[in-house]
Amino acid sequence: MAGPRARAHRHLVWVLSGLWLLLICWLAFFQGLGSLGLMDKTEALFVEVGHQMLERGDWVTPWWNGQRFFDYPVWGYWMVALSFRLFGVSEWAARLPVALAASGVVLAGFGLMLAWSPPQEPGRPRLLRAALAAGILATTPGWVGWGRTSTTDMFLASAITLALFGFLLVHRHPAHPWLAPLGRTAMALFAGIAVLAKGPVGLLLPGLVLVVFLALTGGWRPWLRWRPLLAMVALFLGVILPWYAAAAVANGSDFLGGFLGFSNLKRFTSVLYDHPGPPWFYLPWLVLLLLPWSLFLPGAIVDLRFWDSRRRREGPGETAGPAGAGGLGSRDGSLGLFLLLWLALIVAFFSAAATKLPGYILPALPAGSLLVALFWRPLPGADAGLTAGDAGRPVRPRRSGARIAATAEVLLLAAMAVAAALAPVWVAGDPAYPAFGSALQRSGLPLLLALCLGITALALLVTVLRPGAAGWLWVPSLAGFLTVLAVVIPPLGPLLDRERQLPLRQMARLAHAEARPGEPLFIVGTKRYSLLFYGEPEASFVSDRLHIAQLGLHRQAPSGAASLSPTVRLLGDRRALEGLALPDQGIELLGRRGELTLWRVPRRHLQP
Repeated sequence: MAGPRARAHRHLVWVLSGLWLLLICWLAFFQGLGSLGLMDKTEALFVEVGHQMLERGDWVTPWWNGQRFFDYPVWGYWMVALSFRLFGVSEWAARLPVALAASGVVLAGFGLMLAWSPPQEPGRPRLLRAALAAGILATTPGWVGWGRTSTTDMFLASAITLALFGFLLVHRHPAHPWLAPLGRTAMALFAGIAVLAKGPVGLLLPGLVLVVFLALTGGWRPWLRWRPLLAMVALFLGVILPWYAAAAVANGSDFLGGFLGFSNLKRFTSVLYDHPGPPWFYLPWLVLLLLPWSLFLPGAIVDLRFWDSRRRREGPGETAGPAGAGGLGSRDGSLGLFLLLWLALIVAFFSAAATKLPGYILPALPAGSLLVALFWRPLPGADAGLTAGDAGRPVRPRRSGARIAATAEVLLLAAMAVAAALAPVWVAGDPAYPAFGSALQRSGLPLLLALCLGITALALLVTVLRPGAAGWLWVPSLAGFLTVLAVVIPPLGPLLDRERQLPLRQMARLAHAEARPGEPLFIVGTKRYSLLFYGEPEASFVSDRLHIAQLGLHRQAPSGAASLSPTVRLLGDRRALEGLALPDQGIELLGRRGELTLWRVPRRHLQP
């Protein structure tokens, strides 16, 4: 009877693990995915390129606003266009590929933690560690935010992560009959996808991590066997060459100069699109994107004791003993070092770049999440975070500064609860959306969020003060974040859409419906790229009358128009339009939604 009962128990545990993964991925990435209109400006631009790819039937050359667009390679556009073809054009379909990519990394992180655990470890702690790793990654604000926003950042981050996961799989099981081939395939395949998603940086970043790690651990020899290496190179080239060759043939020097020169080299060496930043720009962003888990990251790094050279005394081919004797060079102990290098090198690389945006360090978040997971549930036999005992004795996590970090989180959550309650007052001052503050207040969501944060802070404080509960300080944080995802985010999306995004869609459709033959559309002030997705596919974005004149009014007839119209349409915030100082005579008000205003004016009024 013990046998069938044990098997039934194991099946139940696996079923519960599967349900856990489905729950956290649904709450983090899929729930209400299409309830909010496309966000300006990056998401709207990215999705419109995929939309145009489907509309034009051109799967080689990206187009946006009537021009070829080589800021990024084609992978993300392919995913959006394919989703539109399968499910129709909608916000949900536009974001489905990134939600799947984010979820794939969460599931792969769960599997990696299981694969890295020693075979003699009981099933329950293995599953708890893997489930915690998945839960932490699925509740980091950065992974959730970009996992619900259709931009190229998540495609790059997920591909780099899966490629590095593949390396870890091979490093842990170099002779396994199917895990080792799976890991090598993942390395080559997802490195190729990363290059298709954002260019050479997709190979450079994981390559940098691997080179430094292998140099420190002396583990080069297994990776220099020519047959598996040749197969990986062939798969990598097979992924990237077809499109790069086709794009170069179809577009020639425009592609090579625009993509390789402008979008890659110049982005690293020069400030583009007015996105500068100091060298330490990413440090506060790393804290914010990993909250609340980033508060425990210093302790996780300290527990690695990576500075102790004696901990690298064993080579990469050694296997740590059951009592935790393995050094950082061993397969068991090297995971912490690898994750630390992954995190630090990616942040350092983008810190050295001239152009800086928060989403650039998204590929570092999985490494930080797994480090924190190992901080709470270390691997038996791993050097990081353990106090070794005699053979056969369990090892005890140190968890340096866990209570101090948890106390800081309590204070942070209390401050966030106060800020949430006051949010309607702060947003009421936005001149573009003057009614949003009162609508937010009437919804009750600020108080609901404040309540969730306050209860989480109280539960965490009780856990901090309870003797012997240091190992469970992660529970209130994880439960609190999932509660916010479950009860606050679902009604917040439709509210934001109704108050902020719906007027944009209405005005885009009105502008398209009011268009006369050959009549151009100028979008004044804020660059709301979503107007192209919801309205007509071409417009000019301007800031003032001089800018309109510089663009050349004679070139602004929409594509395919037989002749120019004597009038133009101007769309923007009321204050931006009034700032053009146009004569009142001849201005025709076509519509208004909130502060958004649509005018038709004679072309002669816009001449310099």
